Amino acid sequence: MTRTARVEPIREESREAVLVSGWRVLDVTDPDLPQEISRHDTEPEAIEAARQYEHETSLEPGSPPDDTQDYDASDPHGGKDLP
Repeated sequence: MTRTARVEPIREESREAVLVSGWRVLDVTDPDLPQEISRHDTEPEAIEAARQYEHETSLEPGSPPDDTQDYDASDPHGGKDLP
């Protein structure tokens, strides 16, 4: 089953500031039950992990193809390195 991933910051709040200490990848296929997949130090690492996760799940038997939806609409491959 093709899954949907989301990248979001890991925030640490204090009285003085809100700090981003890392980035997490969530499986949001079921929006009411998001599941954390991985954590990363940088946003680009997390985005790449989310792309890879969505692509790998699209290869499972009976799954619809990965739609390659991504942030950069000008890229004909949606920013993914697909075979």
